Amino acid sequence: MPVRELDSSSGVPFYRQIKDILRHEISNGEVDGQTPITEALLLDRFEVSRAPIRQALKELSDEGFVYRRQGKGTFPVPGAQVHRPADIRPGGFQDYLIERGMHPTSVVNNLGRVRPPEHVRSLLELADTAEVLHFRRIISVEGEPLAANEVYVITPEGFETTVDELIDAGSVFALLEDRFGLTVVRAANEAWATGADESLASALAIEVGTPVLSIDSVFYARDGRPLGWRSAMHRPDEFKFHFLTGR
Repeated sequence: MPVRELDSSSGVPFYRQIKDILRHEISNGEVDGQTPITEALLLDRFEVSRAPIRQALKELSDEGFVYRRQGKGTFPVPGAQVHRPADIRPGGFQDYLIERGMHPTSVVNNLGRVRPPEHVRSLLELADTAEVLHFRRIISVEGEPLAANEVYVITPEGFETTVDELIDAGSVFALLEDRFGLTVVRAANEAWATGADESLASALAIEVGTPVLSIDSVFYARDGRPLGWRSAMHRPDEFKFHFLTGR
């Protein structure tokens, strides 16, 4: 395993540096998934107090990079797993990944205006002849395919965009907010498990029939109007969806 040291002159808190180092090593398969990451080991390695060690491990656990086995300790989760919190803002997934120190990339294709399928028209409250903006986006993290998104968006008259703009913006909703002041304030999500067909398997670099997590979302504007629909297919070995319930 490469030796990575803390930089006391960087101004970055020690816990954040430790977290970033461990996350990099876990994501790149540089640690043994069966060997616990103990406080004693990290204290000896980084020569800091327990406080930054514990904070780093807590945040790594929150983000899905480590987990606790009762009576055994803290273990790394193999691979660059992505933890998606329930309160992430609609259309902000790639920004969230960047904020967590990851390096997402995307490929956009099939861009154009189309008549959406019947079930999408119904959810978006559209007439049978209505056309919307459509595209497909493949999101990768650290070079590994994570999700394949099929997107249909109701856009104002005169709205035009390109593949490069969609890649740079990370979300079509960021472009709509910037140009027309249209803000997505909530999303209704429906999630279930399914099997990858040939097209999806090719996009996500998995075998046909591999289980995937499907999340369909309807996005709404401040006035309650539906703005768009997205079907996001995620590799379950690389993705966790975190949600909260309450009274």
